[in-house]
Amino acid sequence: MLQNSINNNRSGLVGALLLFVLTFSFSACEDKLTIDNRRGENDKQIQDYLRANNIDPATLVNTKSGLYYQKLEEGTGAKVYAGDNVSVHYKGTLLNGTEFDTSYDDNKPLELKVGVGQVIRGWDEGLQLMKEGEKGRLFVPAYLAYEGQNRGTIPPYSVLVFEMHIVDIK
Repeated sequence: MLQNSINNNRSGLVGALLLFVLTFSFSACEDKLTIDNRRGENDKQIQDYLRANNIDPATLVNTKSGLYYQKLEEGTGAKVYAGDNVSVHYKGTLLNGTEFDTSYDDNKPLELKVGVGQVIRGWDEGLQLMKEGEKGRLFVPAYLAYEGQNRGTIPPYSVLVFEMHIVDIK
């Protein structure tokens, strides 16, 4: 009788463990599907914006991560690399044109070290596509910015658009 009780407990434990593993696996798959769907939605939103604003996608750099970069004015200085300290003027908007941040209001560029996580991932990646003196526009999908976080005037899962000017590399 004791042996039956041990076997029943073991079976119950194995069943509970199996249920946990299956639930976790399904949840991970569902999370991946949700992330992939959101990435697809963000990319479609960017493509729609480009069409609506007559921007030829062939004139942009589209990275593996899903970041889009449009050069607006050629830079004349050195290329930006991870680890560089840069001064950047910027204006951030949503795709609908709503401005949420700018360095131009107080005419003070942002000083930062590139590639070390001081800014959103889209900036760390996008700045390395630019040169000193260059002006450009980044289209940053939510997963390279704030993902599902509510950031005040930036709704969750928003694509962000940044007009940027690399003022100086230090």
